[in-house]
Amino acid sequence: MRARPPQRPPEPAEHPLIAQAVGLHQAGQIAEAAVLYARILAEVPRHFDAAHLLGVIALQEGRYPEAERRIKAALQVAPNHAAALGNLGTVYLRMGRAEEAHRLFERTVRLQPDMAVPLGNLGAALRQMGRPDAALTPLRRAYALDPRSVEVCNLLGACLLDTGDAPAAVQMFEAVTVLDPGGADAWANLAAAVTRTGDGDAALALARKAVALQPGSSAAHAVLAGALFEKGQEEAAIRAWREAVALPAPSTRTLCAFGHALLSGGLCVEARQVLAQAIAADADNANARWALAMSWCEPMFTDVAAIEPARAAFDQALAELRAWFKATRRHEAYLAVGASQPFFLAYQPYDNRALLARYGSLCVEWMASMPDPGAGQARGSAKWAPGAAGRPLRVGFVSAQVRDHSVWNAITKGWVTHLDPARFEAHVFQLDGTSDGETEFARSHVSGFVAAPHSLPAWVLAIRAAQPDVLIYPEIGMDPLTVQLASLRLAPLQAAAWGHPETTGLPTMDLYLSAEDFEPADASAYYTEQLVRLPGLGVHVEPLAPEPLDIDVREFGLPRDEPLLLCPGAPFKYSPLQDAVWARIARGLHAGSGGWLVFFGSRSASMDAILEQRLRAAFAREGVDFDDHVCRIPALSRPRFFGLMQKAALMLDTIGFSGFNTALQAVECGLPVLAHEGRFMRGRLASAIMRRLGLPELVARDDEEFIARAVQLAADGALRAGFAQRIAAARDPLYRDLRPVRALEEALLKASTRAR
Repeated sequence: MRARPPQRPPEPAEHPLIAQAVGLHQAGQIAEAAVLYARILAEVPRHFDAAHLLGVIALQEGRYPEAERRIKAALQVAPNHAAALGNLGTVYLRMGRAEEAHRLFERTVRLQPDMAVPLGNLGAALRQMGRPDAALTPLRRAYALDPRSVEVCNLLGACLLDTGDAPAAVQMFEAVTVLDPGGADAWANLAAAVTRTGDGDAALALARKAVALQPGSSAAHAVLAGALFEKGQEEAAIRAWREAVALPAPSTRTLCAFGHALLSGGLCVEARQVLAQAIAADADNANARWALAMSWCEPMFTDVAAIEPARAAFDQALAELRAWFKATRRHEAYLAVGASQPFFLAYQPYDNRALLARYGSLCVEWMASMPDPGAGQARGSAKWAPGAAGRPLRVGFVSAQVRDHSVWNAITKGWVTHLDPARFEAHVFQLDGTSDGETEFARSHVSGFVAAPHSLPAWVLAIRAAQPDVLIYPEIGMDPLTVQLASLRLAPLQAAAWGHPETTGLPTMDLYLSAEDFEPADASAYYTEQLVRLPGLGVHVEPLAPEPLDIDVREFGLPRDEPLLLCPGAPFKYSPLQDAVWARIARGLHAGSGGWLVFFGSRSASMDAILEQRLRAAFAREGVDFDDHVCRIPALSRPRFFGLMQKAALMLDTIGFSGFNTALQAVECGLPVLAHEGRFMRGRLASAIMRRLGLPELVARDDEEFIARAVQLAADGALRAGFAQRIAAARDPLYRDLRPVRALEEALLKASTRAR
């Protein structure tokens, strides 16, 4: 949102030329008015109106240093003139000096407490400072005084959207479209708010209306891009953002949003160019600087040689971020934390502890810039009541995935529902508004369930109010709000689990909850947290038990009489380090009885294309026809995926970053999984399941063994049938294992005593 425009000049006074000068100014004849103001000042150096209004002209023309100098000179004559104080505040707001603007706007509100303009300006400053929750109070007062002010309505709607109250923002922006039906900004803002409510079709229609009203508006095209992106139309969204940034004066907000979208699609080189453009426009933009640093954690590499230079660049970027923040201490820096994350480092086959420790420390430093939402409490800390002797330990689970999701199904659900209620109180903090049957199941099985807050400060207060003894984050890395909260100290004991199977690097995390079967002997060296190895697979998990749908593989162009080897990973799970593995498996299939590698399409067409391009090159090097041995099919619903697994011969593990849920689903279908056991926990999830089943023959320890066994199993139907029978006979103990829950209880009690 724009800052409020400078106030109109006062009525003429004093000098005989002032009436003529103000008349010219009000008529828009700025240059002529400036000449007369300068003439007045030459004759009366301390003339308030002339000095002030020359400053206003400089402000209107974007000459901010001169505007500051002129208005300051006027205030030496009349230190408490509300209009001059407000205009100087607007100068500072335009210069990015929001804290100084805030102080001035507070003075104007004290001088004019019942006027909408000073209250609106105060709200604008608070929003620019990264405090949209605090901005709501003056903006609501301004709205009550002037409900027909388009500027106030837009600012109030924007702050409501910033704090996560999308329905209220929609109502406010709808009011703006009534006040200004021909304004493209009004429809664009409404589209952005409707996008956040999840009504993608309505948001697209509104965004297209904004573009039709003002085809040359960068903001309108950016909102259209955002609506397309939320609908999953990535390629169309990227095209719309490219149009937005090609138009005059794209905002840094637009550039940052485009940069984030490019990063999510794996287009990191272009993303860095766009984010550099944002930083050139606003050198103190924390969001752009943070995203630029994270851009070196690329999801997809076109060749192996690019991986290690990118890691070195990321390390350097972290050092630069720390130096920049130390020099600037931007109050809104905390808002950037989590917006982009080094999520894809985990897909590289290296020890990431040192890099993630530097990243985690940076997260905690930047989160310390957040204003404390709790009166009288120390920033980032909680106050805990000691409670009655022997009361149950209060355990909070903080997650955006309290629904039918892999993290909930594999990890959180079993822990939440099977903690001993005599010794533990389970509380769930559901960060995402998405709700389904699993959400309602969670709500009915815990002592406390919180889903109402819309903003980070509100979540901090809600978690503090629950006074948890322990906070468990089942995953840290998939959701921005999770990272922000995990970077604060909100409980005496805090733990992460393997929903994202990698150390968090956060000094605020005390424990990392993993499993004996997952971890190599030297695993503790790879974590910044204290590693807790729970028995077996570390979780209480249940079969999904869907009703499989019968699949005719011919609908995907696959033959019914050749073995299908499912490769179920997302494209970023396939490293260029192993491209030759898949080509050599295909060559073995060609030399034997045939067979197909079946990959699955993702939401990201650009990542799919990068993977296919790499694989085609690897197949060409091996002298194998890619199209005769590889089929990529669309992502399938769970019942259709189970139906396909019943027709498949084998599932092939992803190398380096294994699949836990997909391997369990295959086991449930009786489909053999050929696992590739890696160096780190994230590469040992499927192999842990196969070993737990007593099937070490389905665990390969290197690429050569993986290739040979894949080819052997594809060719030997009797061998596969034998494994399927052994899986069916041995799989029941994988499910409903309470040993990990009991061990988790003891670990939490012991560590909680130490923490207190």
